[in-house]
Order: sequence, then structure tokens, then C-alpha cells
Amino acid sequence: MGRFLKRLWTRLNSAQIGVLSFALACLLGGVVLSFPIASETEPLRFLDAVFTATSATCVTGLIVVDTPTRFSFFGEAAILVLIQAGGSGIMMFSTMILFVMKRRASINVRDAVGGSFLKLRRYSLRELLKLTLLMTVLFEGAGAAILFLRWWPEYGAGRALWLAVFHSVSAFCNAGFSLFSDSLVRWADDPIVNAVVMSLIVAGGIGFFVVTDLWDTIRRHPDPARRRVCFHTKIVLGMTAVLIVAPAILIFLLERGATLASCGTSGAAMRALFQSVTARTAGFNTVDIGAMSNASLFLIACLMFVGAAPGSTGGGIKVTALGVVLIVVYSRFKRMGSISIFGRSISRGNLERAVVLILLAGALVCVVTFLLLATEPTDAPHSEFLDILFESVSAFGTVGLSTGVTPNLSDLGRLIVILTMFTGRVGPLVLVYAIGSRAAERSYRYPEEQIMIG
Repeated sequence: MGRFLKRLWTRLNSAQIGVLSFALACLLGGVVLSFPIASETEPLRFLDAVFTATSATCVTGLIVVDTPTRFSFFGEAAILVLIQAGGSGIMMFSTMILFVMKRRASINVRDAVGGSFLKLRRYSLRELLKLTLLMTVLFEGAGAAILFLRWWPEYGAGRALWLAVFHSVSAFCNAGFSLFSDSLVRWADDPIVNAVVMSLIVAGGIGFFVVTDLWDTIRRHPDPARRRVCFHTKIVLGMTAVLIVAPAILIFLLERGATLASCGTSGAAMRALFQSVTARTAGFNTVDIGAMSNASLFLIACLMFVGAAPGSTGGGIKVTALGVVLIVVYSRFKRMGSISIFGRSISRGNLERAVVLILLAGALVCVVTFLLLATEPTDAPHSEFLDILFESVSAFGTVGLSTGVTPNLSDLGRLIVILTMFTGRVGPLVLVYAIGSRAAERSYRYPEEQIMIG
């Protein structure tokens, strides 16, 4: 049996290692959360336990039971471990286990870890792992320290420390799990909590590669005039800024006379900014999502579909995929000879991967929405279409925002959402590669033909 497993492990490619690691974590997490010790009341149904474990491992945040009232301290701790493992990456975690066991990581594992970070050849696998863990500890530690000082007067040292650690890890990993039943609505007017959570979400969402590049640039060039970040970092930071500022303004305008009507201008602005930041991947909320207008919900759904950056703790199609498509549109309007921006050209391979990823993601959301519409009962025809679509995009983008549909899903609906969260976290391209055969690339090309488009 051991020889068979060893042979099977060596034959797995990097994508298959990642898929199996995530699947195993979800199942084991479900088993742990179904234990009586994990619940405050009666033990959780296994399906609900697997749903919660998958949501935590895939750093989604969708819940079918109220986390703070249903789970015991043991259950909350198990969820926190799953969030940390999923956020840091099961592939990286597996490699760390190999180092602890003093085994040499195989080429497959090196590819699995390095591929998520655009093959940072400057660092060895060991150095990259140490740097990633160091950044995780520093960000989460700093966030937890500030939240602890903020909550200490109200909850006491012990409870404040647990709340601070849990929410810091959940925010940095873009998980959206909260130990408050109303998420962070009660802290909507608190600038410290808002600033810390938003900073952690952005830091986790831009990706380890961008943080590493920024750190290297600052360290190697003390003079700001000589600092030059790489092309990938420019795209990620540019797209992140646009996808935070523009939606925040739109949410403020759309909700000023609705969910934000009772707030002052500064309070409404802070809520709009927070919801814009958290919408792309984190899942926390400081306003009632179910009470927002249809226009705001559709806008947030678009943000959830886009998601965070590659190599980050977030999901979605990634801001770079959208950036590449927008650069193509920009280049065509400018009648450029190549797809370029910032003095650099986009390769054909990048364009193909972006298009395939967007199409696969769109197809998945459409299929999931159709299945939920077909399986979930509604009070009236067409009454919950936007809610179901919102839920589907949230599950795919591993965001966790919901209009209230999740707890009312049937068992079949919950299973569909579980599979969607898993697929959204692993990624359409990685999943297709993991289950596909290794086909050799053709060394020849067929003659090109023209077809009519538009």
C-alpha cells in the first residue's frame, strides 16, 4: 500500500497535488467540525460541517450556521486553522511539511509552489517559503495587535486577544469569517477597526509577489527617484486602486438615499469604501447586503467575479486577467501594432490564458446559477434571480457575501455551492490542467484564415 501511494504521488503533476491537498483539507476539516466538541449545541450535520470547512479552507466566508453562536472555542479554532492553511496555500503548506520531515521537495512540488508566484527565480524554494511565512506573521501580527488594543477595554484581555487574532487572520487571508453575528456592522463607524481590516484585506489581496517586489525595490534603492517596480506590480496596483476607488464612489451614490441614508457623510463614505474593498474577495460587511439596491448588488457581483491578484489569498479571475483584456481594448482603440502599456508588451500566451480563464469562469457562474435556480424553490417567479446570481458569483470568487440565501439552501444546493467554492479556489485553469492528460504541444501551425467578427 505504501509503495502504491508513493508511486501515485510521484506521478502527480503540480496542479493535481494542489487539487488533492485542498480536497483533503476540506474533508478532514468537515470531519473535525462534525465532532460534538466543535459545537455549542448539538453536533453539526456532516454536510454542513463540510460546507463550513470548505468555506474556511477556500477562504470564502459563506456560512449555513452562525459561527459565533453555533461553534465552540474548539470549533472556532479549527475554522481558524483551516483559514490559515487555505490562505497561505495548501501547496506551500505541503512543501513546509516536507522540509520539516527533512525530505527534499520534488520538481512537481517546486512547480506547484513557484507557479503561483510567477516563478521568482531570484529566490530558492526555501527562501520563498520563509519570506511568505514571515510576511504572513508580520501582517497578521500587526493587525492582531492593533485590534487587541482596540477591543481590550470592551471584552477583556482574553476575549479581545482571541477576537483580534481570529479577525486579523480572517482579514489577511480574505476569508470573511467573523466571530460577530452581524459581521462587522457594529463596527461600521469605528475608524480603527475599518482601517485595520481594510489594510489587511488589501495586503493579502495584492499577492505575496507584489509585496516582495515592493520590499525589494525599497530595500535595493533607498532613493525614491530610482525605484522601479516590475510590470506585474504596476498592473496589480493600478487595477487594485481603480477597483477600490471607482466602486466606492458608485456605492456611495447608489446607497446614499437607501442603506446609507441614516449615516452622516463621513460614515456613509467609510461604509462605501469598506464595502468596495471587501467586495472583491474578503466577504466582511458593514452594511446589510440584503437591503442594498439591485444596482449595488450587481456592481458588487462584478467586483466579486474579478477578485484579487495572482499569488494572493483571494479568488476570482484575478485583476491581471481583467487588466490584460482592458489593455487589449486600449491598444486596439489606439491602433497600436502590439498589445502594450507602460512601455511593455503583453505576450500572446498571457492574453490566451486571460481569455480562457474569463470564459471558463463565466461559464461556471452561468452553470451554477442555472442549477441553483432549478433546484432551489422560490416564493414567486423571478423573485430571487439576482440573489441566486449573487450567491453563485460569491461562491466562485470565494468572497462570502450573501443576501441571505446561504442558510436557506437545500442539501443539493449546498453541495453545488461546496463544489463551486472548491473550483473557484483551485482555479478553472488549474482544475482543467489537473484532470487533463499531458498533451505535448504541437511544434507546427496550421495556415491562418479570417472570419467575420462583429
